[in-house]
Amino acid sequence: MKKLKIIAIINTIAIFFGMFLFHFGYTLMPNFLTASLFPVNESLYEHLKLIYVTQILIGFIIYFVLFIKKIKVNNYFLGLLISTLLNIGLFFLIFIPLYNRFGENLIMTMGIFLITLIISQYIFYLIMKKDELDIINFIAIIIIPFLWVILFYFTLNPMHNDFFFDTKEEKYGINEYLNP
Repeated sequence: MKKLKIIAIINTIAIFFGMFLFHFGYTLMPNFLTASLFPVNESLYEHLKLIYVTQILIGFIIYFVLFIKKIKVNNYFLGLLISTLLNIGLFFLIFIPLYNRFGENLIMTMGIFLITLIISQYIFYLIMKKDELDIINFIAIIIIPFLWVILFYFTLNPMHNDFFFDTKEEKYGINEYLNP
């Protein structure tokens, strides 16, 4: 039980600080691989991808450490998937109305993210406490990379609406950056 709390706390801290590092991944190393992992612009959509990828990558790194240390955790991938999707949903549910009302504010954005991250990691903790759900956990392992591919697809082929629009550069997706 105590190990699960420590895992959730480490996840929360690593994800929060990982967001800062991952935010600039594509800018520092612009290529096809980093475009699949990191945001290519400042659109809301690319920040959704940032949240997803950060939580998933940090989650896999922590799982690898747990595996090496032979620490068994129930429903890890199910908890990772649900907590990631919950964090995205909660973040945008709170952020978009405030963004539309007050505009961009880094402190507000990071505060909202930290609150939604803590909530989602608490749910992750609760899921890890449950008895092992083998089939559902296996399905989560399949869904995680599938969602990643969909996210990357929309980086390459964004819809032309406000969610995908980079207001700073006034462009959509990566293709407009590669082929101005």
